[in-house]
Amino acid sequence: MPHSSSTAHVAKSTFSFSLLMGVLLIAANLRAPITAIGPVLSQIQDFFSFSPSVAGLLNALPLLMFACASPLAPWLTRRFGLEHALLGALVMIAVGALTRSTGLYSGLWLGTLLIGAGIAVANVLVVPLVKRDFPGHTALCIGLYAATMALLAALASGLAAPLSALSSYAWQLSLGVWFFLALLAAVCWWPHAKSARARSAFPVPAGRTTVWRSAVGWQISMFMALQTVSFYTLIDWFPAIAASTGIGATQAGLYLFAYQAVAVVANLSTSVAIKRMRDQRLLGFICSLAIVIGVLGLIFEPAISLVWLLFAGVGAGMSMVTCLSLFGLRARDHHEASSLSAMGQCVGYGLGASGPFLAGWLHGLTSSWHHPLLVLLAAALMQVVFAVLAGRARYVGQ
Repeated sequence: MPHSSSTAHVAKSTFSFSLLMGVLLIAANLRAPITAIGPVLSQIQDFFSFSPSVAGLLNALPLLMFACASPLAPWLTRRFGLEHALLGALVMIAVGALTRSTGLYSGLWLGTLLIGAGIAVANVLVVPLVKRDFPGHTALCIGLYAATMALLAALASGLAAPLSALSSYAWQLSLGVWFFLALLAAVCWWPHAKSARARSAFPVPAGRTTVWRSAVGWQISMFMALQTVSFYTLIDWFPAIAASTGIGATQAGLYLFAYQAVAVVANLSTSVAIKRMRDQRLLGFICSLAIVIGVLGLIFEPAISLVWLLFAGVGAGMSMVTCLSLFGLRARDHHEASSLSAMGQCVGYGLGASGPFLAGWLHGLTSSWHHPLLVLLAAALMQVVFAVLAGRARYVGQ
Protein backbone atom coordinates (compact mmCIF):
# COMPACT_ATOMS: atom_id res chain seq x y z
CA MET A 1 0.00 0.00 0.00
CA PRO A 2 2.72 2.58 0.84
CA HIS A 3 4.40 1.83 -2.50
CA SER A 4 1.07 2.20 -4.32
CA SER A 5 0.36 5.48 -2.54
CA SER A 6 3.83 6.80 -3.39
CA THR A 7 3.40 5.83 -7.05
CA ALA A 8 0.03 7.58 -7.18
CA HIS A 9 1.53 10.70 -5.64
CA VAL A 10 4.35 10.76 -8.20
CA ALA A 11 1.86 10.26 -11.04
CA LYS A 12 -0.30 13.10 -9.73
CA SER A 13 2.71 15.40 -9.39
CA THR A 14 3.87 14.54 -12.91
CA PHE A 15 0.40 15.23 -14.29
CA SER A 16 0.20 18.58 -12.43
CA PHE A 17 3.64 19.63 -13.73
CA SER A 18 2.69 18.62 -17.29
CA LEU A 19 -0.58 20.52 -16.99
CA LEU A 20 1.17 23.64 -15.70
CA MET A 21 3.70 23.51 -18.55
CA GLY A 22 0.80 23.19 -20.97
CA VAL A 23 -0.88 26.24 -19.44
CA LEU A 24 2.33 28.25 -19.75
CA LEU A 25 2.71 27.23 -23.40
CA ILE A 26 -0.83 28.42 -24.02
CA ALA A 27 0.03 31.69 -22.26
CA ALA A 28 3.04 32.13 -24.55
CA ASN A 29 0.64 32.42 -27.51
CA LEU A 30 -1.89 34.83 -26.04
CA ARG A 31 -0.12 38.17 -26.62
CA ALA A 32 2.94 37.68 -28.84
CA PRO A 33 1.03 37.37 -32.17
CA ILE A 34 -0.58 40.75 -31.40
CA THR A 35 2.29 42.73 -29.91
CA ALA A 36 4.49 41.75 -32.87
CA ILE A 37 2.40 44.01 -35.12
CA GLY A 38 3.30 47.40 -33.62
CA PRO A 39 6.97 47.65 -34.67
CA VAL A 40 6.17 46.58 -38.27
CA LEU A 41 2.84 48.37 -38.63
CA SER A 42 4.37 51.08 -40.82
CA GLN A 43 5.67 48.36 -43.18
CA ILE A 44 2.17 46.85 -43.38
CA GLN A 45 0.71 50.31 -44.03
CA ASP A 46 3.17 50.88 -46.90
CA PHE A 47 2.63 47.37 -48.30
CA PHE A 48 -1.17 47.76 -48.48
CA SER A 49 -1.33 51.59 -48.67
CA PHE A 50 -3.29 51.85 -45.42
CA SER A 51 -4.51 55.11 -43.92
CA PRO A 52 -3.89 55.66 -40.16
CA SER A 53 -7.59 54.94 -39.46
CA VAL A 54 -7.45 51.57 -41.25
CA ALA A 55 -4.24 50.73 -39.42
CA GLY A 56 -6.02 51.63 -36.18
CA LEU A 57 -8.82 49.23 -37.10
CA LEU A 58 -6.29 46.47 -37.77
CA ASN A 59 -4.84 47.09 -34.31
CA ALA A 60 -8.28 47.06 -32.72
CA LEU A 61 -9.56 43.96 -34.54
CA PRO A 62 -8.03 41.33 -32.20
CA LEU A 63 -9.53 43.11 -29.21
CA LEU A 64 -12.93 43.29 -30.91
CA MET A 65 -12.68 39.55 -31.50
CA PHE A 66 -11.81 39.07 -27.84
CA ALA A 67 -15.06 40.85 -27.00
CA CYS A 68 -17.22 38.98 -29.54
CA ALA A 69 -15.81 35.48 -28.98
CA SER A 70 -15.35 35.55 -25.18
CA PRO A 71 -19.05 34.86 -24.36
CA LEU A 72 -18.87 31.70 -26.50
CA ALA A 73 -16.09 30.17 -24.41
CA PRO A 74 -18.27 28.83 -21.54
CA TRP A 75 -20.62 27.24 -24.10
CA LEU A 76 -17.68 25.61 -25.91
CA THR A 77 -16.49 24.23 -22.59
CA ARG A 78 -19.87 22.74 -21.72
CA ARG A 79 -20.09 21.24 -25.20
CA PHE A 80 -16.54 19.91 -25.67
CA GLY A 81 -14.74 20.19 -22.31
CA LEU A 82 -12.09 22.64 -21.13
CA GLU A 83 -9.12 20.86 -22.68
CA HIS A 84 -10.73 20.31 -26.09
CA ALA A 85 -11.86 23.93 -26.26
CA LEU A 86 -8.33 25.09 -25.45
CA LEU A 87 -6.86 22.81 -28.12
CA GLY A 88 -9.25 24.27 -30.69
CA ALA A 89 -8.19 27.76 -29.66
CA LEU A 90 -4.51 26.92 -30.21
CA VAL A 91 -5.25 25.49 -33.66
CA MET A 92 -7.09 28.71 -34.60
CA ILE A 93 -4.12 30.81 -33.47
CA ALA A 94 -1.70 28.68 -35.52
CA VAL A 95 -3.84 28.80 -38.67
CA GLY A 96 -4.42 32.52 -38.18
CA ALA A 97 -0.70 33.29 -37.83
CA LEU A 98 0.03 31.40 -41.06
CA THR A 99 -2.84 33.01 -42.96
CA ARG A 100 -1.98 36.54 -41.81
CA SER A 101 1.57 36.30 -43.14
CA THR A 102 0.68 35.22 -46.70
CA GLY A 103 0.95 38.77 -48.03
CA LEU A 104 -2.66 38.73 -49.26
CA TYR A 105 -5.02 41.54 -48.26
CA SER A 106 -7.76 39.05 -47.40
CA GLY A 107 -5.25 36.85 -45.56
CA LEU A 108 -4.17 39.75 -43.35
CA TRP A 109 -7.72 40.37 -42.14
CA LEU A 110 -8.86 36.73 -41.99
CA GLY A 111 -5.70 35.68 -40.15
CA THR A 112 -6.12 38.52 -37.65
CA LEU A 113 -9.74 37.43 -37.05
CA LEU A 114 -8.70 33.82 -36.42
CA ILE A 115 -5.91 34.84 -34.06
CA GLY A 116 -8.28 37.09 -32.15
CA ALA A 117 -10.94 34.38 -31.84
CA GLY A 118 -8.46 31.73 -30.68
CA ILE A 119 -6.90 34.02 -28.10
CA ALA A 120 -10.35 35.09 -26.87
CA VAL A 121 -11.38 31.52 -26.06
CA ALA A 122 -8.08 30.69 -24.36
CA ASN A 123 -8.13 33.98 -22.42
CA VAL A 124 -11.44 33.03 -20.82
CA LEU A 125 -10.78 29.35 -20.14
CA VAL A 126 -7.34 29.36 -18.54
CA VAL A 127 -8.66 31.05 -15.36
CA PRO A 128 -11.34 28.41 -14.59
CA LEU A 129 -8.88 25.65 -15.53
CA VAL A 130 -6.40 26.97 -12.96
CA LYS A 131 -9.13 27.44 -10.33
CA ARG A 132 -10.31 23.85 -10.91
CA ASP A 133 -6.96 22.04 -11.07
CA PHE A 134 -4.76 24.25 -8.85
CA PRO A 135 -7.21 25.44 -6.17
CA GLY A 136 -4.51 25.87 -3.53
CA HIS A 137 -2.12 27.80 -5.80
CA THR A 138 -4.46 29.84 -8.00
CA ALA A 139 -2.77 33.22 -7.50
CA LEU A 140 0.74 31.81 -8.09
CA CYS A 141 -0.31 29.94 -11.24
CA ILE A 142 -2.06 33.02 -12.61
CA GLY A 143 1.07 35.04 -11.86
CA LEU A 144 3.24 32.56 -13.81
CA TYR A 145 0.66 32.53 -16.61
CA ALA A 146 0.58 36.35 -16.82
CA ALA A 147 4.38 36.57 -16.57
CA THR A 148 4.75 34.15 -19.49
CA MET A 149 2.30 36.20 -21.55
CA ALA A 150 4.21 39.39 -20.75
CA LEU A 151 7.63 37.87 -21.44
CA LEU A 152 6.67 36.51 -24.86
CA ALA A 153 4.82 39.72 -25.68
CA ALA A 154 8.01 41.62 -24.87
CA LEU A 155 10.12 39.31 -27.01
CA ALA A 156 7.68 39.69 -29.89
CA SER A 157 7.92 43.48 -29.73
CA GLY A 158 11.69 43.47 -29.40
CA LEU A 159 12.29 40.94 -32.18
CA ALA A 160 9.71 42.18 -34.71
CA ALA A 161 11.81 44.87 -36.38
CA PRO A 162 15.10 42.85 -36.44
CA LEU A 163 13.27 39.81 -37.86
CA SER A 164 11.68 41.93 -40.59
CA ALA A 165 15.18 42.99 -41.69
CA LEU A 166 16.39 39.42 -42.23
CA SER A 167 14.78 38.87 -45.63
CA SER A 168 12.74 40.46 -48.38
CA TYR A 169 9.60 39.00 -46.78
CA ALA A 170 10.00 41.66 -44.06
CA TRP A 171 6.80 41.91 -41.98
CA GLN A 172 5.51 38.57 -43.32
CA LEU A 173 8.48 36.75 -41.76
CA SER A 174 8.24 38.82 -38.58
CA LEU A 175 4.58 37.86 -38.04
CA GLY A 176 4.71 34.36 -39.53
CA VAL A 177 7.25 32.92 -37.09
CA TRP A 178 4.57 32.82 -34.37
CA PHE A 179 2.85 29.99 -36.24
CA PHE A 180 5.53 27.60 -34.96
CA LEU A 181 5.02 28.52 -31.31
CA ALA A 182 1.26 27.98 -31.61
CA LEU A 183 1.86 24.65 -33.36
CA LEU A 184 4.24 23.55 -30.58
CA ALA A 185 1.66 24.47 -27.91
CA ALA A 186 -1.09 22.55 -29.74
CA VAL A 187 1.09 19.44 -30.03
CA CYS A 188 2.03 19.57 -26.34
CA TRP A 189 -1.60 20.16 -25.30
CA TRP A 190 -2.90 17.24 -27.39
CA PRO A 191 -2.37 14.55 -24.66
CA HIS A 192 -4.47 16.57 -22.21
CA ALA A 193 -7.22 16.95 -24.78
CA LYS A 194 -7.22 13.17 -25.29
CA SER A 195 -7.38 12.33 -21.59
CA ALA A 196 -10.63 11.23 -19.94
CA ARG A 197 -10.89 14.40 -17.83
CA ALA A 198 -10.94 16.45 -21.03
CA ARG A 199 -14.34 14.95 -21.85
CA SER A 200 -15.90 15.77 -18.49
CA ALA A 201 -19.01 17.93 -18.49
CA PHE A 202 -18.96 21.53 -17.40
CA PRO A 203 -22.53 22.15 -16.16
CA VAL A 204 -23.58 25.46 -14.64
CA PRO A 205 -25.15 25.14 -11.16
CA ALA A 206 -28.73 26.38 -10.89
CA GLY A 207 -29.82 29.24 -8.68
CA ARG A 208 -26.87 31.55 -9.35
CA THR A 209 -27.16 35.29 -9.97
CA THR A 210 -25.96 36.01 -13.50
CA VAL A 211 -22.68 37.92 -13.49
CA TRP A 212 -24.17 40.43 -15.95
CA ARG A 213 -26.49 41.68 -13.18
CA SER A 214 -23.73 41.96 -10.61
CA ALA A 215 -22.14 45.28 -9.60
CA VAL A 216 -18.97 43.34 -8.79
CA GLY A 217 -18.93 41.90 -12.30
CA TRP A 218 -19.25 45.35 -13.87
CA GLN A 219 -16.57 46.88 -11.65
CA ILE A 220 -14.09 44.15 -12.58
CA SER A 221 -15.07 44.43 -16.24
CA MET A 222 -14.49 48.21 -16.30
CA PHE A 223 -11.14 47.73 -14.55
CA MET A 224 -10.27 45.22 -17.26
CA ALA A 225 -11.47 47.57 -20.02
CA LEU A 226 -9.51 50.60 -18.86
CA GLN A 227 -6.24 48.76 -18.32
CA THR A 228 -6.72 47.21 -21.79
CA VAL A 229 -7.11 50.67 -23.33
CA SER A 230 -3.77 51.79 -21.88
CA PHE A 231 -1.84 48.60 -22.58
CA TYR A 232 -2.83 48.08 -26.21
CA THR A 233 -2.77 51.73 -27.21
CA LEU A 234 0.85 51.97 -26.08
CA ILE A 235 1.75 48.60 -27.60
CA ASP A 236 0.23 49.48 -30.97
CA TRP A 237 1.11 53.15 -31.30
CA PHE A 238 4.25 53.80 -29.26
CA PRO A 239 6.56 53.20 -32.27
CA ALA A 240 4.67 55.94 -34.16
CA ILE A 241 4.67 58.21 -31.08
CA ALA A 242 8.40 57.59 -30.69
CA ALA A 243 9.04 58.34 -34.38
CA SER A 244 7.45 61.77 -33.93
CA THR A 245 10.14 62.54 -31.32
CA GLY A 246 13.02 61.21 -33.43
CA ILE A 247 13.30 57.69 -31.97
CA GLY A 248 13.97 54.96 -34.58
CA ALA A 249 11.90 51.81 -35.12
CA THR A 250 14.47 49.41 -33.66
CA GLN A 251 15.02 51.58 -30.59
CA ALA A 252 11.26 51.93 -30.13
CA GLY A 253 10.96 48.15 -30.32
CA LEU A 254 13.57 47.83 -27.57
CA TYR A 255 11.65 50.35 -25.46
CA LEU A 256 8.52 48.25 -25.92
CA PHE A 257 10.51 45.20 -24.91
CA ALA A 258 11.49 46.97 -21.70
CA TYR A 259 7.88 48.09 -21.17
CA GLN A 260 6.68 44.51 -21.27
CA ALA A 261 9.73 42.89 -19.66
CA VAL A 262 9.31 44.94 -16.49
CA ALA A 263 5.72 43.72 -16.45
CA VAL A 264 7.04 40.17 -15.95
CA VAL A 265 8.56 41.14 -12.60
CA ALA A 266 5.36 43.01 -11.70
CA ASN A 267 3.29 39.92 -12.62
CA LEU A 268 5.19 37.63 -10.27
CA SER A 269 5.49 40.07 -7.37
CA THR A 270 1.77 40.89 -7.58
CA SER A 271 0.78 37.22 -7.50
CA VAL A 272 2.73 36.82 -4.26
CA ALA A 273 1.27 40.01 -2.75
CA ILE A 274 -2.33 39.01 -3.53
CA LYS A 275 -2.14 35.97 -1.23
CA ARG A 276 -1.04 38.15 1.69
CA MET A 277 -3.78 40.79 1.43
CA ARG A 278 -7.34 40.83 2.75
CA ASP A 279 -8.50 42.55 -0.42
CA GLN A 280 -7.03 44.07 -3.58
CA ARG A 281 -7.94 47.77 -3.19
CA LEU A 282 -4.36 48.91 -2.53
CA LEU A 283 -3.02 46.87 -5.43
CA GLY A 284 -5.65 48.34 -7.73
CA PHE A 285 -4.75 51.87 -6.67
CA ILE A 286 -0.98 51.39 -7.03
CA CYS A 287 -1.11 49.74 -10.45
CA SER A 288 -3.49 52.38 -11.82
CA LEU A 289 -1.40 55.24 -10.41
CA ALA A 290 1.72 53.83 -12.11
CA ILE A 291 -0.07 53.99 -15.48
CA VAL A 292 -1.21 57.56 -14.78
CA ILE A 293 2.41 58.58 -14.06
CA GLY A 294 3.64 56.84 -17.22
CA VAL A 295 1.14 58.56 -19.50
CA LEU A 296 1.71 61.97 -17.87
CA GLY A 297 5.42 61.57 -18.52
CA LEU A 298 4.90 60.71 -22.19
CA ILE A 299 2.80 63.87 -22.57
CA PHE A 300 5.09 66.34 -20.81
CA GLU A 301 8.60 64.83 -21.09
CA PRO A 302 8.70 62.49 -24.12
CA ALA A 303 12.50 62.76 -24.40
CA ILE A 304 12.84 60.21 -21.60
CA SER A 305 10.11 57.89 -22.89
CA LEU A 306 11.87 54.80 -21.57
CA VAL A 307 11.43 55.96 -17.96
CA TRP A 308 7.71 56.54 -18.44
CA LEU A 309 7.25 53.24 -20.24
CA LEU A 310 8.81 51.48 -17.25
CA PHE A 311 6.24 53.12 -14.95
CA ALA A 312 3.44 52.14 -17.32
CA GLY A 313 4.87 48.63 -17.67
CA VAL A 314 4.84 48.06 -13.92
CA GLY A 315 1.25 49.29 -13.82
CA ALA A 316 0.26 47.10 -16.77
CA GLY A 317 1.82 43.98 -15.24
CA MET A 318 0.19 44.55 -11.86
CA SER A 319 -3.16 45.36 -13.49
CA MET A 320 -3.23 42.21 -15.59
CA VAL A 321 -2.50 39.83 -12.69
CA THR A 322 -4.95 41.64 -10.44
CA CYS A 323 -7.72 41.47 -13.06
CA LEU A 324 -7.12 37.79 -13.84
CA SER A 325 -7.00 36.96 -10.12
CA LEU A 326 -10.24 38.82 -9.49
CA PHE A 327 -12.04 36.54 -11.96
CA GLY A 328 -11.25 33.69 -9.58
CA LEU A 329 -11.30 35.53 -6.25
CA ARG A 330 -14.75 37.04 -6.79
CA ALA A 331 -16.22 33.68 -7.91
CA ARG A 332 -17.35 30.83 -5.63
CA ASP A 333 -16.19 28.05 -7.99
CA HIS A 334 -14.76 27.45 -11.46
CA HIS A 335 -18.21 27.56 -13.08
CA GLU A 336 -18.77 31.09 -11.84
CA ALA A 337 -15.14 31.98 -12.60
CA SER A 338 -15.72 30.96 -16.23
CA SER A 339 -18.79 33.20 -16.50
CA LEU A 340 -17.08 36.12 -14.80
CA SER A 341 -13.98 35.69 -16.98
CA ALA A 342 -16.17 35.65 -20.11
CA MET A 343 -18.02 38.80 -19.04
CA GLY A 344 -14.89 40.63 -17.93
CA GLN A 345 -13.08 39.92 -21.18
CA CYS A 346 -16.11 40.58 -23.37
CA VAL A 347 -16.71 44.01 -21.83
CA GLY A 348 -13.04 44.64 -21.14
CA TYR A 349 -11.77 43.98 -24.62
CA GLY A 350 -14.89 45.36 -26.30
CA LEU A 351 -14.41 48.77 -24.68
CA GLY A 352 -10.64 48.37 -24.63
CA ALA A 353 -10.55 48.06 -28.42
CA SER A 354 -11.65 51.69 -28.64
CA GLY A 355 -8.22 52.78 -27.40
CA PRO A 356 -6.04 51.84 -30.40
CA PHE A 357 -8.82 52.84 -32.83
CA LEU A 358 -9.44 56.26 -31.25
CA ALA A 359 -5.72 56.91 -31.03
CA GLY A 360 -5.30 56.26 -34.75
CA TRP A 361 -8.41 58.29 -35.62
CA LEU A 362 -7.42 61.27 -33.46
CA HIS A 363 -3.90 61.24 -34.82
CA GLY A 364 -5.21 61.21 -38.37
CA LEU A 365 -7.54 64.10 -37.48
CA THR A 366 -5.02 66.29 -35.66
CA SER A 367 -1.65 65.07 -37.03
CA SER A 368 -0.48 65.05 -33.41
CA TRP A 369 -0.13 62.51 -30.59
CA HIS A 370 -0.99 65.04 -27.87
CA HIS A 371 -4.76 64.51 -27.99
CA PRO A 372 -4.60 60.68 -28.12
CA LEU A 373 -2.33 60.73 -25.04
CA LEU A 374 -4.76 63.04 -23.20
CA VAL A 375 -7.56 60.52 -23.83
CA LEU A 376 -5.27 57.78 -22.56
CA LEU A 377 -4.63 59.82 -19.40
CA ALA A 378 -8.38 60.16 -18.81
CA ALA A 379 -8.77 56.37 -19.14
CA ALA A 380 -5.96 55.78 -16.62
CA LEU A 381 -7.58 58.15 -14.11
CA MET A 382 -10.90 56.34 -14.46
CA GLN A 383 -9.08 53.05 -13.90
CA VAL A 384 -8.03 54.24 -10.44
CA VAL A 385 -11.69 54.45 -9.42
CA PHE A 386 -12.85 51.11 -10.83
CA ALA A 387 -9.75 49.23 -9.64
CA VAL A 388 -10.38 50.29 -6.04
CA LEU A 389 -14.08 49.36 -6.28
CA ALA A 390 -13.28 45.96 -7.83
CA GLY A 391 -10.66 45.32 -5.16
CA ARG A 392 -13.15 45.09 -2.31
CA ALA A 393 -13.48 41.55 -0.89
CA ARG A 394 -16.89 40.38 -2.12
CA TYR A 395 -18.38 37.64 -4.30
CA VAL A 396 -20.50 38.05 -7.41
CA GLY A 397 -24.10 38.66 -6.34
CA GLN A 398 -23.23 40.30 -3.02
